[in-house]
Amino acid sequence: MVNKDKAFMSRAVELARRGLYGAHPNPMVGAVVVKDGRVIGEGAHLRFGCAHAEVNALRSCRAGTKGASVYVTLEPCSTFGKTPPCTQALIKAGIKAVYIGALDPNPANGGKSAALLRKAGLKVRVGLLRKECEALNPAFNKFMRTGLPYVTVKIAQSLDGRIADAAGRSRWISGPEARHEAHKLRAEADAVVAGIGTVLADDPLLNVRGVKTFRQPWVVVLDSTFRVPHGARLFGNARVVVATTHKASVTAMKRFSRRAKILVLPSEKGRVSLPALLRALAGLGVGHVLVEGGGKVAGSFISEGLADRFICFVSPLIIGGTASRNSMVWPDALNAARKELGIKARIASIGHAGADLMLDLRF
Repeated sequence: MVNKDKAFMSRAVELARRGLYGAHPNPMVGAVVVKDGRVIGEGAHLRFGCAHAEVNALRSCRAGTKGASVYVTLEPCSTFGKTPPCTQALIKAGIKAVYIGALDPNPANGGKSAALLRKAGLKVRVGLLRKECEALNPAFNKFMRTGLPYVTVKIAQSLDGRIADAAGRSRWISGPEARHEAHKLRAEADAVVAGIGTVLADDPLLNVRGVKTFRQPWVVVLDSTFRVPHGARLFGNARVVVATTHKASVTAMKRFSRRAKILVLPSEKGRVSLPALLRALAGLGVGHVLVEGGGKVAGSFISEGLADRFICFVSPLIIGGTASRNSMVWPDALNAARKELGIKARIASIGHAGADLMLDLRF
């Protein structure tokens, strides 16, 4: 029976991924209802504010649920939020056993639902395919445990580690498939961060295009002296943050106050403090940040130990030239306080996006 249990939970993990672009800031969750050894219902949490996976699975059942078992990737919720608690739905449906992949890292719920279900007479098993279930929601897990956003840094570079030539030309280093993958990364995030240098050089939109999503992420500009142009295309987005410092002009901040949320943050070495930025974004409910550059911003997030994930697209292109721009700019004292040669990362996967390599690394 153990192999069947794993197969049912594996299917729940597969279902959970359907919520990749819609569930957040909630976690992705999948659920399978089994009776007499047969799957009679399946569900996933597809969109924030809508029904959870367990409820969708129960609603889809092709037979009576009394005496059935439910396999769910994350501990069911036990409190009222935008939807009623799933624990009550399971009890009311006559479920006899619940197999939970991972406990909820949310301190308001973690462990409580399992105890509540046991008290109601249901058999509860926790930890089935735990690693696979926890791996579904790294951003949610970190946000709940630390109160800080999960940070993904994304770079597209040439074979010789450049993001632009000496004239500043950077479009398009990567191919269309890699750019589509980049939009998928944006769709997963709650906020996309770029430095003012990137905004001035490229005038990017920084929104999600070509991927079906229910809402656009915040667009965050790091601009310590408030140089962002009034006509920048990114202001076409509904939710824009300009993170600046006390060096910024009060007049400029007032002029932009209706177009963006202004965050006046502490400065470090003349730039916006990145730890302060992450704390401020967490206060806006941002649980996953995608850093898109430029090179100084990307290098700073990694060198300060703030990055959790690094996505690097490498194009089969050599730009050359001593004046071309490096993909990342590192502080001179990067290794001064370290015994190691450098910052080590773990390779999660190596794949292709069209003609480009796609490296997925974790810190």
